[in-house]
Amino acid sequence: MNRALLLVCALLLLAGCSSDSPPSNQPPEASISSILPAEPTEGEAVAFIGQGTDADGDVAGYYWSSDLDGELSRLATFETDSLSVGEHAIDFMVQDNNDTWSAEVYGSVKVLPAGGASATVIAFEVLPSTIESGASVTLLWNVSNATSVTIDQDIGTVPATGSVVVTPDVTTTYMLTAAGGGSTVTANVTVTVTGTWQQSGNVVTLTADGEMSGYVRSSGVERTIGIYVGDDDANRDIQGFLTFDISDIPEDAEITRVLLDLSGYDIPYDFPFPGLGCLRAYVHEYASIRDQYWTKDLTDPIGEWCDFDDLDMPTHSIGFRGALQDELGERYFQFRLQFSDPRSDWDDTRDLLHWERGILPTMTVEYNCD
Repeated sequence: MNRALLLVCALLLLAGCSSDSPPSNQPPEASISSILPAEPTEGEAVAFIGQGTDADGDVAGYYWSSDLDGELSRLATFETDSLSVGEHAIDFMVQDNNDTWSAEVYGSVKVLPAGGASATVIAFEVLPSTIESGASVTLLWNVSNATSVTIDQDIGTVPATGSVVVTPDVTTTYMLTAAGGGSTVTANVTVTVTGTWQQSGNVVTLTADGEMSGYVRSSGVERTIGIYVGDDDANRDIQGFLTFDISDIPEDAEITRVLLDLSGYDIPYDFPFPGLGCLRAYVHEYASIRDQYWTKDLTDPIGEWCDFDDLDMPTHSIGFRGALQDELGERYFQFRLQFSDPRSDWDDTRDLLHWERGILPTMTVEYNCD
């Protein structure tokens, strides 16, 4: 028995056996070298170049994906001309020879719609059209297929869809000029100014903060590269959130009117109306949106839009007036956008509203101070 035991030990030593544990595998590291061009037009080829390193092995696999189009490639470098129109959040990972994946690294690419169609002024309006001296009005416009849009009277270059508050001293005509597709079109509106008005209120127009406005997926992933709301092709809902800096409004102010302008949206895929129901806004405590994509016990909405006509025409909101009044004294006012259907219309398509970071919603607030 002792001779047998000695023989076994000798064989183990010859085989190089040791009581030491093998070193643990270190995950690889991924990096994106370039995604070019950064703003291609629809159908234009985009080149993706990524790389990976592994301190204790070799890189054996690659994975590219888009939040809009899903998996893109499993190669380190590749080109594609089939990206969807819209702003893509790009994820890239690498895998080592022990099947361990790296942490995700991120990039972005914005695919612009192909041109060609002539510029068209869909709407150019003013509300109200007649005021007393010292009062303000809101110019509203919606232009399609334009490469440039300008309004005279020192307003200058504006986005294709939007609004601006002006305070003319005298009766004034504003001319909008839109160019695109080889044509230039114009439209005019006139504000009639009468009498003398003793202004007792204050008006401020706030634009949503692009760094703190975005969308959150059902997975809890939060993005701030533009605002999306609707559902995706896997029937998962996507909620938008908007954040406004309200620190310039005095804490003791009395909010008299709030005008929310959501008209600067585009529809990169299929229409969310009417399949997803009405778009609704809910107050959301600032900085608490992460990991929350659907609140089961909902309070009453502070705003509701049930078709595109509702979205295209900014309106005064009693709900927003009360909600904003409650938040005075805080620096930020944040609310969530979601459709009344809690998840999806289950049609396996992307049904989305989208606001680019350069054309974010605005909120015009009128208030009085003692």
